[in-house]
Amino acid sequence: MIVASTDPSTDPLVSYVLATYNRPDDLREAIESILDQTYDPIEVIVVSNSTDETSTMFEDGGRFDEPTVHYHEFPGRMGVPQARNIGYDLASGDILVTIDDDAVLTSTDATETVVRLFDSNPEIGVLAFQCRDYRTDEVNPHETPDPPRFDMTPTVPYHATNFVGVGNAIRSAVIDRVGDFPEDFVYGFEEMDLSFRVHESGYDILFTPEVAVWHKKSPEARRTDLETQERLVGNRIKLALRNLPMRYVVVSTILWSVYGLLLTRRPSSLLNIYRRLYDERETTLEARRVVSPRTIRRIKSRKTMLFFWWYGPHPGRLFGRDGTPQRVFWETSN
Repeated sequence: MIVASTDPSTDPLVSYVLATYNRPDDLREAIESILDQTYDPIEVIVVSNSTDETSTMFEDGGRFDEPTVHYHEFPGRMGVPQARNIGYDLASGDILVTIDDDAVLTSTDATETVVRLFDSNPEIGVLAFQCRDYRTDEVNPHETPDPPRFDMTPTVPYHATNFVGVGNAIRSAVIDRVGDFPEDFVYGFEEMDLSFRVHESGYDILFTPEVAVWHKKSPEARRTDLETQERLVGNRIKLALRNLPMRYVVVSTILWSVYGLLLTRRPSSLLNIYRRLYDERETTLEARRVVSPRTIRRIKSRKTMLFFWWYGPHPGRLFGRDGTPQRVFWETSN
């Protein structure tokens, strides 16, 4: 059990892991929000593929030339899942906190809250943070796991089906037990795959508005919109293939293929999606681990739409009293 005491020397080490690529100004503000935390001890692990001046902040005499900050630069471009996995391997903490390099912690006591929540909820393996718009401070529903009841809002805690990569905390023991992110999910939904394994292991996921990040959604270093859309749709199909019984895989493939065609409006994009899935088929099938009926029941009980895809949106979220069909297009804003 993780226990926070009044003696910093006995408190659990919290490791912040940030993956970055050519966003020095955003990264600087993200790290500063971490170093402003009142909790001790912490460490900051930065995994970078940057080709600009980012590294100068970590050199001798640089802005982050201090023992708690560890900068690791790798040549070439890697996806976010691989970069975060490397960060987890390099981290020494009992708790692994991830925020995007263009996100900022909204309070200086966020780390203390994370430690307290893990200590008081031993069944929780992952904390999903609240995400707010950096400029308006409004809660961003597109980066928030859906609540289990339609009348709930992301301003109260609830048990969730998933977490979002922009801000979360994971027990290192959970990663040791269930594994880390699938590295072939180059862009999008690697957190959902890990969420499946968290539920399957017996741990749960808690959405907590007590810990929040401001997210800028900086456009720098992003892939093209078309490639992003193709990978998002492909990863949704792959997610079902890796984790769900075949009846869900068949329905998910059909429906997300139609969705991908409507989203991109290019038959060639659908062919690109299928080509990637075919090229990765051996790796995907080797990783296939069908979740138990217990896990499926838990996910269904939280009002997801499993036959379409395990992470909603449930029809009630689209067409109910307060529903909005625009929710089905939330991933285009990632």
